[in-house]
Amino acid sequence: MIGKNGLKIISMALAVSLALPTSSMIREARAEETVTGRTSSYDAQTVQRLNSNYTSVSAAYTAGEYRGARLVAPVSEAVASDPALKAADPAGYGSDVADVTPGDKVTLHISVPEKALYAVGFDYYSYDASILPIELGFKVDGDYPFYECRSLRFETSWVSSGNVSYDRYGNEIVSLPEKRMTWEHKALCDGSYRYSTPLLVELEKGEHELEVTVNEGKLYLGNVTLEPVEHIKAHTPGEAAAGESLIIIEGENFFERNDSSIHATGEYDADLYPLNTSLTVLNTVDQDSFNTAGQKISYSFDVEKTGWYKIGMNCRQSEKNGFPVFVNFFLDEEIKDEAFLNYPIQYSSGYELIDLEADEGAMSVYLEAGTHTFGMQISADYLRYALEEADAVMNAVNDLSLEVTKVAGTNKDRYRDLKLTRYIPDVQDRLYSWVDRLYAIANDACRYVDTDDPEDIAAFAYLIIAAKQLKTLAEEPDELVYRVDELSTSVNSINTQIANFIDLINRNDLSIDRIYFYQDDAKLPKGPGFFERIWLGILRFINSFFGQSYSSSNVDEEHIQVWVNRPRQYLEIMQKMIDDKFTPQTGIYVDLSLMTDANKLVLSNASGDTPDIATGINYSIPFELGIRGALVDLTKFDNYREVFGRYSEGLLVPSVIGETLISLPETMNFYVMFCRTDILEKMGLSAPDTIDELVAMLPDLQMRGLNVYYPTAAMLAMRNFHGTTPLVFQNGGSLYGKDPLDILVGSEETVRGFTQLTELFTIYDLPVDVPNFYQHFRNGDLCIGIADFNSYNLIKNAAPEIANSWSIYPVPGVMDEDTKEIARYMSGGAESTVMFASNDEREQQAWKFMDWWSTADVQAEFGQLLQIMYGDEYIWPTANLEAFDMLPFSTSDRQIIREQAQSILEAPRLLGSYMMERELSNAFNDIVVNGETLRSRLDEAVKIVNSETVRKLTEFGYLDENGQMIKEYPIPNVEKVREILR
Repeated sequence: MIGKNGLKIISMALAVSLALPTSSMIREARAEETVTGRTSSYDAQTVQRLNSNYTSVSAAYTAGEYRGARLVAPVSEAVASDPALKAADPAGYGSDVADVTPGDKVTLHISVPEKALYAVGFDYYSYDASILPIELGFKVDGDYPFYECRSLRFETSWVSSGNVSYDRYGNEIVSLPEKRMTWEHKALCDGSYRYSTPLLVELEKGEHELEVTVNEGKLYLGNVTLEPVEHIKAHTPGEAAAGESLIIIEGENFFERNDSSIHATGEYDADLYPLNTSLTVLNTVDQDSFNTAGQKISYSFDVEKTGWYKIGMNCRQSEKNGFPVFVNFFLDEEIKDEAFLNYPIQYSSGYELIDLEADEGAMSVYLEAGTHTFGMQISADYLRYALEEADAVMNAVNDLSLEVTKVAGTNKDRYRDLKLTRYIPDVQDRLYSWVDRLYAIANDACRYVDTDDPEDIAAFAYLIIAAKQLKTLAEEPDELVYRVDELSTSVNSINTQIANFIDLINRNDLSIDRIYFYQDDAKLPKGPGFFERIWLGILRFINSFFGQSYSSSNVDEEHIQVWVNRPRQYLEIMQKMIDDKFTPQTGIYVDLSLMTDANKLVLSNASGDTPDIATGINYSIPFELGIRGALVDLTKFDNYREVFGRYSEGLLVPSVIGETLISLPETMNFYVMFCRTDILEKMGLSAPDTIDELVAMLPDLQMRGLNVYYPTAAMLAMRNFHGTTPLVFQNGGSLYGKDPLDILVGSEETVRGFTQLTELFTIYDLPVDVPNFYQHFRNGDLCIGIADFNSYNLIKNAAPEIANSWSIYPVPGVMDEDTKEIARYMSGGAESTVMFASNDEREQQAWKFMDWWSTADVQAEFGQLLQIMYGDEYIWPTANLEAFDMLPFSTSDRQIIREQAQSILEAPRLLGSYMMERELSNAFNDIVVNGETLRSRLDEAVKIVNSETVRKLTEFGYLDENGQMIKEYPIPNVEKVREILR
């Protein structure tokens, strides 16, 4: 599983962003269109997109702001005409409201008294358990007022339960927040929070139709309102904070957040409080969870003495080197004045005590005695110019890349005489203009830091590199034909550097230890002195030798022992669920232990020191243990049919040994097709449904320097079954027949599938070696790809600049000409759970745990808890299909993944199959890379596999020394799975 720290160190590549540029970019695009005579549909569509974001649309507003009373578009009238949407006054709203789910539309009407700019407000009540924010689309008179209205995010509030949670070892762990079920109101706001204030809609006087579409979430929709704009007051200096009162708020004790994944963490740092040298205590806001524009946390505190107070914080902002993170501060749910809006918190490598200050010095606030709230929200308002300009340049650079490739083709022959400036006369002017725009972004940023030289700002280094690269290209524009990859398609391209910059400045990681409201004579706490720090370090070192929590050496042998090959956060949640639910229900105690390396199972089996259960292990490992008699046949238990029935049959093939099932799938590694919809739309193309359709698209893509990714290309050391068998299975082929020596690699169907696979690379020129599809997909040069769960997670959570520019689809397959059905078989094995042999009583107890752990409700709860507590990137791809339907995937993505999961088909694991996997890999390389003949190379593979299979069958007693079959070895396949489960 990939966490946020892992995502941050992944190098970023280009993507053609749908975030839209300024009006100056639109003028430039139109000028380019005039100069070059470009009139293609995709260029026209691009210009339309560039002209539809809020920055561009609002620049053309002519009306003034509305100053009248709030206007209401009553939802009760809408549901009166569509009773199916009616929900009768839930939670005391005061009138009927609309009960809506994804795909529903609600149409309202409102009369506007004058032409003006209106703030649009929405009343909503999120009533489901999903952690995903609500997403709505909003139209006025049938059109989106601006691009951002296509996808508006409406967060829900999550509150702390107030209870402190500990694991069984006394370490404090993250508590589960609770979703606050209540009516909420939010003004129309940019989902990326590039604006700190509501987005305004210009309306003419008269009647208007408002349409709200639900993209994500289940909610009650109340009235839509048009309101006057509420402006934040100008800053007025506060008075002196006379007195000695001190109020301390622990950063980790926030009572409310608008994102469930915001959480506290325990760090060992002498500058933090509280601190424990032997146990984990939560003592600061986890910077990896509080890092995205729009996220907000709130604190409640009591004031005993009325008066003026200064505000200080012990915090750390260590991610954005040389550049601040901007924060909006709320006091009693309001921003007091402009000084508390977009307040900069400067970079610091460690925790520092800062005071909130304005130009005249420390800022102070007046607090009446009683209870107050203090909130902090990360803002991207001051980054908007940089982000939009960078997005605009990226779009323009990508368009030039496609244009150059269209003119010059993909042949980079330096001896070819092609003067690019004859075909694109303004290419040099464009390149220099982009240099100027990138430097303008960097120069503008200098006002937020203490420097006049943008090259001193480390956070803008990528942008400066991109500008310098553009300048070298501009100096020799005709050479661009041979250096076109430097624009947008290489891993070090200009657009890669800009994408890296966007990623970096979007990181707003903020850790908060303590917040202080204090008066002038108050004594703020001081950190430990030099010698105290040394002593704490010594104690920490000594205690590290004791209390090894989640260690196999620190367990009760009477309990069921489960080794888990996952990070510690997963174990904490699992153990908590076991202790709170499984043990009280069954009376069975379970100890979890961290297993950092699954190979430890082989060693422990050899030494006789195995656990009762191992989980989170690679799906291919159980066969190696089971064939040696180390694992329990799970069909011995009474309800095995019910338990195994929770999974796709094709996923169970690797679990079969003879007539037994020796492992339970835990997670699945789903494959889907990824498409850069923005690029395909520019070219007038749509997502392919079959391999033949995909092949037919390749000329259009490749003539523009684009291509398609097939997962075999990522398997550099060895092309495993995941990469070599899908097209074989889609063509009706098999690897084995009736027994292990009946090898069908040379059969007509298998040869047809393997031929189709290799021809993708030999004839149709798909890239053979692609170490990182994620990079190229962001980049845009591999705009279509068949990839797995890890790529989905990365693109979803680590490529914000291409959000709304890509979609997933079912894998293109092979159509059966008779039935017209499309076979989309792909692999899907990920991690499994196994039971080691012991006595009958322990095995029965272990099976009860495996049964419980694999149920839909438990798997769904675990997946939800994981994302609620640690963030969107902690996706739990459970293999239990019923549980998968309950996980917080977006509705559209879940449907695609669920559909594709029905087509999971694994290659069988049997004696000698490792040689089959190796030889298919070698055959692929020899055919694709070395140019060998397919038929002869597959015939050679059959001989090698047959020889090794005979050797292994003899070793395990299935053949005698003369090669005669002693006992039958059934081939694992879907039919055998069905037979066992019948």
